[in-house]
Amino acid sequence: MRVLVALAVGLAVEIAVLVLVGQAIGFWGLLGVLVLSAVIGAWALRHEGRRSLVELGRAARSGRPAEAEVADGMYVALAGVLLVVPGLLSTLAALVLLVPPVRRALARRAAARAVRAGSARMGPTVTVVGVGGPAGAGAPTWGAGPDPAGTRSFRGTVIEARPADDPDS
Repeated sequence: MRVLVALAVGLAVEIAVLVLVGQAIGFWGLLGVLVLSAVIGAWALRHEGRRSLVELGRAARSGRPAEAEVADGMYVALAGVLLVVPGLLSTLAALVLLVPPVRRALARRAAARAVRAGSARMGPTVTVVGVGGPAGAGAPTWGAGPDPAGTRSFRGTVIEARPADDPDS
């Protein structure tokens, strides 16, 4: 219900701004501003979307967590939606979202919030079961913090497995 009220209020404010700007600069001026902002926004969206995908690929190749890059891409997509919606306030919000430092700050906050909520983790964690006792209490975990021994090796049994829903098995 709150979302619908917020959407209705936002739409009313957007229409009021369009009417006021249209009265100040005229219909053709308003149309020109809307077309120019859409063209600039589309160019920025294309440029930043490509950059966001490159960053996501780098994170995936390096094995580091990509929560911030995923959130960054989602903000680029949100900016794209806001650019499609005709209006000056939505275009302004989209252009602000397309500024990389603003988007990165928002993405970092969203990733940290997801980690706190438990829907994401900050780094890859591998727990080896069968080495030194049951998983949890005595099982070594890599990726969650510094390695006190300075080594990444262990002695134990390696079990190769595939997921049950793997089509190749």
